[in-house]
Amino acid sequence: MKKTVLFLSVFLMSLTAMSQQITGSVRDKKGKQLSGVTIKNVTTSNSTQTDDQGNFKIPGKPGEILEARSIGFEPLKKPITSDVKITFILNETLSTLDEAVVIGYQTVSRKKATAAISSISGKDLENLPAASFDMLLQGRLAGVNVQNFSGAPGASPTLSVRGTSAVSLNYSNDDYYNVISSPLYVIDGVPQPTEQFVGPNTGTGTNYLAGLNPNDIESIDVLRDASAAAIYGSRAANGVIMITTKKGRNGDPRIMVTGYTGLTERPELREVTLGRTERNQKMKILQNQLTTNDFRYLPMMLTDSLNPAFNGNTDWQDLFYQKGRINNADLSVSGGTALSSYRFSGNFYDEKGIIKATGFTRYTGRLNMSSKAINERLTINPIVSYSYNKRARGSGSDNSPISLSAGSMPSSLLTLSDSKRQYMLGSYDSSLDNNESNNLNTNLNLILNILPGLTLTSQSAYIKDMANRAYNRPSALLSGEGNYSSAFSYESSQVRTSNFLNYSTQLKKHSLSVLLGQEAEKNKFQSISAWGAQGVSDQIKVVNGFLQNNIGANSDLQKWSQLSYLGRLSYDFDSKYLFSGAVRADGSSRFGENNKWGYFPSASLGWILTEEEFLKNNPLLTLLKIRGSYGLTGSLPTSNYLQYNLYNVNNGGYQGNDGATSYNGQVAITPNFQNGVAQRNLSWERNRQWNIGLDMEFAKGRFTGMIDFFNKENYDGLFDVMLPVTSGYDYAKTNSVGVRNSGVDIQLSADVFPRTAALSWRSNLNLSYVKNRIMNLPNGGRDMVMDGDRFDKSHILSVGSPINAFYLYQTLGVFSTKDDIPVNPYTGELYRNSNGTFNPGDFHFADLDGDYFTDVFNSGINPDKTAIGDPNFKWTGGWNNVFAYKDFSLTLFFTYGFGRDVLNLFEADQFNNSTSGDATYNFVQYSIRDLDKLDIWRQPGDQAEYAKYDIGSYRYYYTAAQTFFLENGSYVRFKNIIMSYNVPEKITKRWNISKVRFFGILDNVARWQKSKRLPDAEAVNPYGEYNGGGYPIPRKYTLGLELTF
Repeated sequence: MKKTVLFLSVFLMSLTAMSQQITGSVRDKKGKQLSGVTIKNVTTSNSTQTDDQGNFKIPGKPGEILEARSIGFEPLKKPITSDVKITFILNETLSTLDEAVVIGYQTVSRKKATAAISSISGKDLENLPAASFDMLLQGRLAGVNVQNFSGAPGASPTLSVRGTSAVSLNYSNDDYYNVISSPLYVIDGVPQPTEQFVGPNTGTGTNYLAGLNPNDIESIDVLRDASAAAIYGSRAANGVIMITTKKGRNGDPRIMVTGYTGLTERPELREVTLGRTERNQKMKILQNQLTTNDFRYLPMMLTDSLNPAFNGNTDWQDLFYQKGRINNADLSVSGGTALSSYRFSGNFYDEKGIIKATGFTRYTGRLNMSSKAINERLTINPIVSYSYNKRARGSGSDNSPISLSAGSMPSSLLTLSDSKRQYMLGSYDSSLDNNESNNLNTNLNLILNILPGLTLTSQSAYIKDMANRAYNRPSALLSGEGNYSSAFSYESSQVRTSNFLNYSTQLKKHSLSVLLGQEAEKNKFQSISAWGAQGVSDQIKVVNGFLQNNIGANSDLQKWSQLSYLGRLSYDFDSKYLFSGAVRADGSSRFGENNKWGYFPSASLGWILTEEEFLKNNPLLTLLKIRGSYGLTGSLPTSNYLQYNLYNVNNGGYQGNDGATSYNGQVAITPNFQNGVAQRNLSWERNRQWNIGLDMEFAKGRFTGMIDFFNKENYDGLFDVMLPVTSGYDYAKTNSVGVRNSGVDIQLSADVFPRTAALSWRSNLNLSYVKNRIMNLPNGGRDMVMDGDRFDKSHILSVGSPINAFYLYQTLGVFSTKDDIPVNPYTGELYRNSNGTFNPGDFHFADLDGDYFTDVFNSGINPDKTAIGDPNFKWTGGWNNVFAYKDFSLTLFFTYGFGRDVLNLFEADQFNNSTSGDATYNFVQYSIRDLDKLDIWRQPGDQAEYAKYDIGSYRYYYTAAQTFFLENGSYVRFKNIIMSYNVPEKITKRWNISKVRFFGILDNVARWQKSKRLPDAEAVNPYGEYNGGGYPIPRKYTLGLELTF
């Protein structure tokens, strides 16, 4: 009996020990309570966070080890003793070595990371006036190039990680996204549908990322090299951007309300000639170039200067601009206990653009929860988010939102009548262009602690995207041919499941972590569109009301799926020598049976020299780490059915089979000769990359540095190759392109003043250099002229040149006299062109092939043109400075880009007279440059910069495809100034408020650039072209308030 009682007593005591709740608190050296500190039971892997009073509860028993960690403080470990209350007192530090970074399905301390990773805290992006967070990343992360080339609300910037590898023969101003290799975006562990990032596929042109409230972001980690990104396999060739959203934490409900409001204004308008100056210059030119008889037909707007109808001084650009406004409101509620936590947030964002009838509105809601069950061994993390976006697009074009090209801006002499105003603003005031999109994102994450060090993670996600566009143009804007209406609806969905086993163990000096996982996903998208033309009434704005013969419609339904297996092994010895290796196998339905699976391995090594005896405990050098990596990543084709032959049913609708509705009484099913040939042997596009990096930290984090050298080679790149006519098909997609991006990423940070100083100055500088070259092209590497929107083709794909290199005549100057024009020694003829001989006052094009002839009307491969210039930035980066004094702070942020060339199409079009119709009439009716400010050739003997100005027919010598119009696109932008004031805590406590912060932001402060002829060197399309019609980048003034209860 005594043995039984003794056994039961010991058993009950052991149960008590197992279920014992350890309580404690965390403070800094000054006694301040620290909230949000992570408390982890190292023995059992259970973890929790301190509440607003710095208190915590966690299960444990004597002998186990607790660890307290928080950014900005040194980690501290303490054993659990018989005293169940533990107090942690943490020392502040500037070091970020223990900061966790996300590397794909796992987190690792920055100190032990062997991959090239750039990180930014969500706090650095909060309350900045922009519709989407990707715009805010410009200049903030090494290796990440963001260009906000459009100021349109809700539009997408271009974002690339370590250069681009997108090669395409066809391009247009409205399809500029194809020039950029977009990275993979992963939000809370869920890869997002990449199709949303390749251009405005939803028809609304709205940036997909604009549906994520920037104030909901906890952190962003960018995986730049293959050792980190290869775990995502076939989607990681262009880098991976990991986004972690804010979660709830222990403590009483915490309510945060934030709002800001402000104004936006247009930048300076491009220079035009107005009023009397325009009339005098036009009359002077006409007197020099017209005969006496021609003067009889001069239009009255030049000769009748007293007529009020022709005595204007109108800058037509003003007609399209307005004062914009911006408003944002945020509400978040968070809290929890040791077993559960929650955070709910809602956001409203509204921006009225600086161009009429443009704007963007967003509503978002997000719920992040976490709870523990089964003796706290199971953690359940559900996440639900929803966003609704509405976008107004003005004229319906992001690239040309203002209908004033170089040849269509009316003369300033014309007065602005009501009818003229109505016509010019018709596409803004009378048209209908409603663009709406919805996104639902659900995510359930389950984490089960099976054994100490062994966890099972299971994640399920469902993403639903919907978009609609309703469009209508009245008959007055269509030359009275009746109105036009269209409707477009898009819907996509993704279902994804993931399961991972993660085992971590520590044996003396050996540390090992193993990850094994499996993923599966199914995707579906469908669209339907309809349109009607020549409507009988402008009041009918739906397709249903149009005549049946004037209606068209189509629909599409596509599906694809992918199955993946992956693994990673990480090992370190004595926290000095680091190794990580990963492999992923992806099987995609987009490929045929011959190449359905792709395999993507990677490996990386690291050596922490400061853990060696000769550098350990060095008071100056806190960290010195060398790391290197090599790996393979891949890309998927955008087409889902390349492995199948495609057919057209009924009306073939394409060239040779157009109208083939039936054959021998049966409905015709004909091949799709344009791109329907089966691609059963097409393989994965692969990317091999090596990286060598160095991480440094001095004075316990006061000074830090990171430098990475990389070489990234894209091979087996997908490309549409033209087929012989005898094949019956036009194109076939092949693995035939190779691209190399090599360069260096540098990130430096410093606390300029000592920590003891009253004034602090934190400075961060990053710099990235990328050299882009085409290494391989189909057909033996033959040059290919890119097929764009213009006759004077100005881009080429050429081995050894950058992607989308310019293809131009080399301008050597202006022929001053006839004696300057070269003479063919064999024929005695003057240097000729397709329009005849060159004349004094013409631009002098280099005769590269030496035949004394330049074919200025040859838009294909031209022996007198050459691949020259680079539309891609070589150097990009930013410089951020944060000053703080007591409760005041000041932030100064700069961005920059160097080494890009820009082709000034607008400048060329102002002179080449490419507008159709009578040349003299066009010269009089439309605006001109202030020619008196330009060094233009006027008579023989002039040593001029510009060629002669001739009002005759098309001025071939002013073709845009020449180096005269190639500009230096480098710039430095003073991006923003942020001023803030935190009301002292002793005052806010009287109001029962935890925090009160006022802030003001001036965005787009100033700009310095090399070019004098470009209005804004950043507001240039990704092909490196300025056409004069883009949406200007506005200046924004905002004031805001942040309250925490």
